[in-house]
Amino acid sequence: MFSKPGTNFCKKIRHIIVASISLLVFVPAGSAQISGQCMASSGSWANSALSQSQTGTFLIAYDAIPSIAQMDAVSGLSSDDAQTYTDLAVAVRFNSSGMIDVRNGSEFTAANSVPYSPRTFYHFILDVNIPAHTYNAYVVVGGTQTTLGSNLAFRTEQSTVTALSNVGLLSFEGLLAICNVTLSAPPGTGTPTLNASTSSLNFGQVGISGSSNQTVTLTNVGSAAVTISQVSVAGAGFTAGGSASGVTVAPSQSVTVSATFAPPTTGNFNGTLTVNSNATNAPLTIGLSGTGSATPTTPSSHSVALSWNAGSSGVVGYNVYVSSTSGGPYSRINSATLLAPAYLDSSVQSGQTYYFVVTSVNSANQESAYSAETQAVIP
Repeated sequence: MFSKPGTNFCKKIRHIIVASISLLVFVPAGSAQISGQCMASSGSWANSALSQSQTGTFLIAYDAIPSIAQMDAVSGLSSDDAQTYTDLAVAVRFNSSGMIDVRNGSEFTAANSVPYSPRTFYHFILDVNIPAHTYNAYVVVGGTQTTLGSNLAFRTEQSTVTALSNVGLLSFEGLLAICNVTLSAPPGTGTPTLNASTSSLNFGQVGISGSSNQTVTLTNVGSAAVTISQVSVAGAGFTAGGSASGVTVAPSQSVTVSATFAPPTTGNFNGTLTVNSNATNAPLTIGLSGTGSATPTTPSSHSVALSWNAGSSGVVGYNVYVSSTSGGPYSRINSATLLAPAYLDSSVQSGQTYYFVVTSVNSANQESAYSAETQAVIP
């Protein structure tokens, strides 16, 4: 195990804001707990009991992060602590060919080809029916939801199981971490409710030869999954971005959509961003406004400077992650592992809030848990 970077992780925006972030701790091989919301495996089984044993139909969602390419790692559900592969009735695998697949009876399969990359978040959604011994599996990558399998059979050895109460995972190559496990009622039951982080977006003055982009975080604050059917924009000069359409959002989970304003002429413009879903408060609408200016848009001069104390005893680099939502999910923003304990993010936009975490990496390319989160509010 290598040691943790020190405290004093700080950030500056060019009108400086300073905050602290807590220690990063590397996870030893075979350790199950890596933070209050995560568990991991490297060389042995890791298990964690569900908050409540399940006997009917339910939805479970979690984020999985593989540490290396072409690993052979599996995570899934069992009736008790998993000690062998056959204990998992429901299973998702990062296979050795670099693809994601799921268990269907006596074999692994995938309805769509989904490759995976190291240190990337994969949000899995499993729609489980224990009485029927079947499940549906989906993965969300970069806001796009892909079906891995429908009406999949429980693993053959678990075809008569009557309850599932445990999350188990095993990775022999590298480290597999899963975080943010949530349980909820399946679509069609419970109360799905979707809230937006803001009710309106004001883009201010934008040059007619330029454009401005802002984001909205949609959070499921209900007790059942929300399936977003469409994201649309009305109003001259406004367009929608992101890939939220078709995404299923589990309770307490979030997805981000974006809107862009590129004024066709000078003058004031208004529009609406509309999110259609199965939520009880659908459709969700966000007002859009902006002014087209003859003066060219001046690029944002804001940036966030991150720094932290260097680690020791085997730390060879660092990774920086960001999210528009406190608590994640986070996305890695450095293209290559950082050798120095510092990073400058110049992609931030005015009027937005960002949440950063950092990890450390050892010589075996194994990654620590996330540091505590630090916030940057861009003026």
